Amino acid sequence: MEFDNIVLPAYAINLQERTDRRQHLLQQFEGKSEFHLQIINACRDENSRVGLWHSIIKVIQLAEQEEDDVILLCEDDHTFTTSYNRDFLFRNILEAASQGAELLSGGIGGFNHAVPVTRNRYWIDSFWCSQFVILYRPIFRKILDAGFQHDDTADGMLSEITSHKMVLYPFVSVQIDFGYSDVTVRNHHARGLIADYFRATSARLEKYQQVYDSYLSK
Repeated sequence: MEFDNIVLPAYAINLQERTDRRQHLLQQFEGKSEFHLQIINACRDENSRVGLWHSIIKVIQLAEQEEDDVILLCEDDHTFTTSYNRDFLFRNILEAASQGAELLSGGIGGFNHAVPVTRNRYWIDSFWCSQFVILYRPIFRKILDAGFQHDDTADGMLSEITSHKMVLYPFVSVQIDFGYSDVTVRNHHARGLIADYFRATSARLEKYQQVYDSYLSK
């Protein structure tokens, strides 16, 4: 097969005491030899948003040490969907790279505007949720140099530092609801809200795909 000899470095962020999330991560990647999974101990901060960003910086520093050209950055609430397929993901990673993408998301909980690039890949101006993000080398330095502030969010900063970002549809990843959120207060108190975000966003992108099929794929 075309991608049999490719292994994607996967860096997953997890607080050590979140054993339920760690076990979930291990279950998600079990049997998926296309990934080289490394679970990274998350950085701690009184402001959990800052802690997450510092964790992302830690991942990027490791990726640079390993001389990675492309990585998967994921959080411990990532869940593969039934649409996940190795060849689908890897083909889109390569095609997006050839088009100059610096970030490719496997699934998001919201966006402002989108433009179809292919039937299954969409340029987006911004996005919410960073549980499964492909990062290409050109964005590494931008992440390390970003001026992250205490009221910023990781997905907001990633949206801001590059205009070269895309999302896959159908989603290959969504967030699972563990009943608590360290980053978003609203999500912490409203069980099921995250799932609603992903369903609504998927429905929006389905309409974009229908437009693509009607006018652009002929």
